[in-house]
Amino acid sequence: MEKKNTKKIVIGGVVLVALLAVFLICYNVFSQKATAGSKNVVIEVVNSEGEETTYDVNTDAEYLKEAMDELAESDDSFSYSGTDSDYGIMVEVINGEQAIYEEDNAYWSLYVNDEYGQYGADQQPVTDGDTYSWKYESAN
Repeated sequence: MEKKNTKKIVIGGVVLVALLAVFLICYNVFSQKATAGSKNVVIEVVNSEGEETTYDVNTDAEYLKEAMDELAESDDSFSYSGTDSDYGIMVEVINGEQAIYEEDNAYWSLYVNDEYGQYGADQQPVTDGDTYSWKYESAN
């Protein structure tokens, strides 16, 4: 009887390890990767009035925050700030316009090629030809 239980535990452990291995392989294959090298991207800002400002950016940055830092250094019309957290930077001010949910009931949302972003600015890989849009959104 004890051998049967031990055998079940060993088989269960082997199956668990195999499932973890498959998950890790799928994650590594399908997750978005940062690319090194020169890229041409567009960073758009849509403010609370719906006015759009577009910036063409040539960058070697691997992540969006790095490209935004480069843009802020090279173009006085673009600026941003935010709060660092365990989940990365929470962008709160872009081009002088604040969007802090707790205070304004609004936030800056990130879209990548017109699709809602899945990463924060410091984890969003920069890919040549992509458009990154920051849109002021109100929860009213």
